[in-house]
Amino acid sequence: MSRPIIVAGMELRQLRAFVEVAEAGHFGHAAEHLHLTQPALTQRIQALERELGLQLLERNARGVRLAPSGTVLLPHARRLIQTEDQALGDLRAYLSGIIGRLRIAYQAAGDIPTAASLIAEYRQRFPAVEVDTVSGSSGPNLQLLEGHAVDLAFCLMPGVKPDGIASLIIRREEVGLAVRADHPLAEMDPVPVERLRGEPMGLPPANANPNLIGALRRWLVRHTGEELNVVSEDPTDLAMQTVAKSASAAILIVLRYAPMPPPDGIVYRSLSPAPLIEFGLAYRSDDPSPIVANMVQLTRERAGHDSSADPKNGELV
Repeated sequence: MSRPIIVAGMELRQLRAFVEVAEAGHFGHAAEHLHLTQPALTQRIQALERELGLQLLERNARGVRLAPSGTVLLPHARRLIQTEDQALGDLRAYLSGIIGRLRIAYQAAGDIPTAASLIAEYRQRFPAVEVDTVSGSSGPNLQLLEGHAVDLAFCLMPGVKPDGIASLIIRREEVGLAVRADHPLAEMDPVPVERLRGEPMGLPPANANPNLIGALRRWLVRHTGEELNVVSEDPTDLAMQTVAKSASAAILIVLRYAPMPPPDGIVYRSLSPAPLIEFGLAYRSDDPSPIVANMVQLTRERAGHDSSADPKNGELV
């Protein structure tokens, strides 16, 4: 049972009882409206009068009327009760997730339409929630989430999440290769992963998404049986125009995010088995916010993962 709110020695439930009696002009009617017995209502009024050292109501045979001190108190009591009602209403709204502030990080490149449509629908469903957005690549988005700078992050992730992070999967993305059209690996589609053993390769910078790049490297080492021959760690767009075009290496790419059509002289190839990474909505697992929960539920309804769309030979990284 919650503790009664006290203002300068006065309990708000006592003030509520006083206002009800003053407006009804009758103890019996006021008690009925407050769902109290008449003796219980009388005790509240008497307790308030003792606290103040003043008589607030004058009783007579026909009912009750305000004493002079009661006339002074009544408008203030009404405002205090109104403030309490507003505060409790706002708290109920917050607990329902319909007011407050939500901070979301979405991808600066990649699947922007999915994030945009979900954020737009959230704003329609919960117009009183202030939604702030920031864009970045997946790694920085996760760092913002872990640092409590945002509440949710759309990002690419490995199957094993960082400590304290949970996610709702939207889809699994396939990682493949970009190679020059006359590269020996271009003759195969899909390319058996073991054929990458010793092959010069380009990877995205490790600091762009440490958990994901680390998981992808371990997956490749497990399938090739030896350490990777990494000759570049450049962003995908730069690597495609330099490393891949020079035929010095095959570069790893997220196939859905690769430019279409490919740059002149470049082709894309799948791997077998196909390494899969998760694109989803990440949130802190210890975040109790109902505002966050509502966004997660909306995402589950509108964009939840359909495993039938995964490549048949796919393996989660």
